[in-house]
Amino acid sequence: MATAKAPNSGSSHNKLHQAYNLAGEAAHETASQLKSRARETADTVKARAHDGMEKGKQRAHDVAERAENQIKAHPLVSVGCAFAAGWLIAKILK
Repeated sequence: MATAKAPNSGSSHNKLHQAYNLAGEAAHETASQLKSRARETADTVKARAHDGMEKGKQRAHDVAERAENQIKAHPLVSVGCAFAAGWLIAKILK
């Protein structure tokens, strides 16, 4: 028994193939856009982190410099404070 083909079965196959290709292209384009956005976001976060790290380094350097200046200005007080801190830490650890 022979079966009859649908009159437009070839064109519906082509349409399906075209729709499949269009969906693949759209998915590829969307993936490319997401990848680009992710790269831009990562670069922005990296730049902000680098800036924050540089500011932190500068702040630490400034604090160290101020502490050094205070120690130079008041050497006896500095030695007394260091002795007191060491004594206190020794008492706490015992």
